[in-house]
Amino acid sequence: MNKDQVEAHSLFNSMQKKQALLEEFEKLCPNWKGSIIRFASMLLGMAFILFMYPEVAQQPVSYVFLILIFGMSSELHAESKRINKRIDALHKLLKDDL
Repeated sequence: MNKDQVEAHSLFNSMQKKQALLEEFEKLCPNWKGSIIRFASMLLGMAFILFMYPEVAQQPVSYVFLILIFGMSSELHAESKRINKRIDALHKLLKDDL
């Protein structure tokens, strides 16, 4: 192999790695399905607990815990969206630099 072939092969390998990283980045983008699934699983979990232990619904502390769970879930969702927006902005900045 001569020098041109080695450089072409190296360039092709780097392009393949970059394309694989870009595909992985696009695959890991947040979507609405994940949020709905998390919310539904949380509701199903609470329904299961109330079905198995009906006396829990009579305790006022359980309602406080339910409010705290929903509050933490919404805060986690908002923070996750903010982090994903920062990552997308960083990706756009790096893409412009290349």
